[in-house]
Amino acid sequence: MNFDDSRLVDLLKTIRNRGLRYGMGKAAASLTRRYLSVPRSVLPDFERVLDVERPASLSVSQSESLPINWIVPELGPAGGGLLNIFRTIQQLEAWGHENRVYVLGKLPRGSTPAKERIKEWYFPINAEVEVLSDNIKDSSALIATAWPTAYAVRSIGNTAQKFYFVQDLEYMFYAPGSLYEFARQTYQFGFRGITLGPWISDVLRREFNMDCSAFGFSYDREAYASTGTRLLPAGKKRVLFYARPETERRGTEIGILALSLVAEKMPEVEFVLVGLPRQSCELPFAAVFPGILPIRELGALYRSCDAALVLSHTNLSMLPLELMACGCPVVSNNGPNVEWLLTDQTVQLAKPDPKSLARAIIELLQTEELRRRKIEAGLALAQSTDWMKEIRMIESALLANREASHRLALHV
Repeated sequence: MNFDDSRLVDLLKTIRNRGLRYGMGKAAASLTRRYLSVPRSVLPDFERVLDVERPASLSVSQSESLPINWIVPELGPAGGGLLNIFRTIQQLEAWGHENRVYVLGKLPRGSTPAKERIKEWYFPINAEVEVLSDNIKDSSALIATAWPTAYAVRSIGNTAQKFYFVQDLEYMFYAPGSLYEFARQTYQFGFRGITLGPWISDVLRREFNMDCSAFGFSYDREAYASTGTRLLPAGKKRVLFYARPETERRGTEIGILALSLVAEKMPEVEFVLVGLPRQSCELPFAAVFPGILPIRELGALYRSCDAALVLSHTNLSMLPLELMACGCPVVSNNGPNVEWLLTDQTVQLAKPDPKSLARAIIELLQTEELRRRKIEAGLALAQSTDWMKEIRMIESALLANREASHRLALHV
């Protein structure tokens, strides 16, 4: 093992910084494992980058039922991106389309079939689920769902059309370097984009000349509603914060600093941190850590809060809409990546710095008329959305591209 002094210093600095967030023991153990595993095997991990490009070679089917192949990353619970993928597959199946799921990597461990895990974690589907191999079946539509899967789709030719289901700009998850470039280059593969929201479509058109269609958010009406148990803390106002320090784009450090300023001005406020384990860090204020809750319990938690802080530095998450559907007003950072859905009328927008966000939270908590307006406007926005309408837009994109290809074939 070659472990030079610069890497050792880097490791120690990172342990120190993450120790402030997670606790020193946990940070040291996890990061030591990470650093001691470097350098990793570059070829097995990234060899698909070198795969030969194969253009779509099949004729366009005019059947009402599309055979659709999805290439997805390894399966696991609590993935918002996978949730939307399997929600879409379930509904496309209900409308008569044949779907197949190919996993890039390994299937979940254990004796439980992958389809049962998908039902447990996400939605029940009829689609075949198997590890991606050279024996992928013919399709009318082949869909990449994350940047590593895009390299697999690029190398598969037995399809009529290739699509890219883009829910976020994944290259923005990395510092400039290899992974940044690997992810960024996938938007130049010539696939048609089906994007979660118009902001991604706008960026991909402008920067990569990528042909795109957009769909939007909705929420699970059975899980999230403004009526039901509230369980408000006696004599306290309560602020929820979506804290995910392992996900840089959720701005955990900015949020914690903002909440510390709120705590100074309003010491009676109770803070609820979701997504962050209780023992993971020391905070400058007291907080409640609800842990991982089943979806059926999240609505009651959201209804018990007077405001919620949700930060998004790339594409918007689904959480603001779910909170608003429960009658909880949202504070968010501003920017085009957020304002394609959220506005000053529906949420409390602020610059993504601690002082601006703290002022926005305090104003919302101290001005009941403002809070009431945000609750009403947010609830109206949430209730105006519909997953069936959004998935119809996805289906329309698949069918429109098929029809365009058919017209081109007839012209030739």
